[in-house]
Amino acid sequence: MDVQDRLMPRIEEMIEQKQWHDLRDFLAEEPPQDIAELFMDLDQPRRVLLFRLLTRPMATDVFSYMEPHYKDELIGDLNREETSYLLDNLPPDDRTEFLEELPGMAIQRLLNLLSPEELKETRQLLGFPSESVGRLMTPDYVAVREHWTVEEALSHIRSVGQESETINWVFVVDDRWHLLDEIELRQIILAEPTAVVKHLMDETFPVISAFDDREKAVEVMQHYDVNVIPVVDSEGVLLGIVTADDVLDVAEEEATEDFHRGAAVAPLK
Repeated sequence: MDVQDRLMPRIEEMIEQKQWHDLRDFLAEEPPQDIAELFMDLDQPRRVLLFRLLTRPMATDVFSYMEPHYKDELIGDLNREETSYLLDNLPPDDRTEFLEELPGMAIQRLLNLLSPEELKETRQLLGFPSESVGRLMTPDYVAVREHWTVEEALSHIRSVGQESETINWVFVVDDRWHLLDEIELRQIILAEPTAVVKHLMDETFPVISAFDDREKAVEVMQHYDVNVIPVVDSEGVLLGIVTADDVLDVAEEEATEDFHRGAAVAPLK
């Protein structure tokens, strides 16, 4: 009996009866590679619903087992109107519970596949609070591997740098996209071509969580006197960056709010 024949009758039954918690527990007991195989045969609404019902660790494993083509299909599914409708029709308590943080690599793929207009509509489905850094971040950055030589890193920077919002800072990640360091481009250019990126690292850098309030981005940027900050998920996976331009509007909004608060409590003369 194949995976779909074994699992789908029970899954269909729980979906029909809206037994969301039982369904989550049922999926958690299955091998992630079987769930990944199942997803390849599901229609769009069921695939999105089941993926969002997975716990984050399970979703991370399932996503890693999916073939690249199906990963992109799933990411595309997460952006469709049917997805919004489906999630909006979950009970509010369940929707909040089930909209767990997506796997970092899935968020990366989503950010890179969608246009800025599509991203604006999709960010709410990523589970980031409305005033969070996650709503501001951009995927326009350059990342390199710690084991690359400077020559390999520069070749990569030349190939992708034109699409990046800033290349003054280059981010170093491991094979699972955990952020290891950030290195100034000038330092890479001046290094010997045969030098290894790891040897240029000092592992001291400002970082901010995608779930942090946007005001914190302003504070961190001012404290470290930088114009770009890497944004990570709860496991340290690099998701994107926020730049001075991104947070400038936030700073102006906060200043305006503070002014109005002060005006509201000022004594009349």
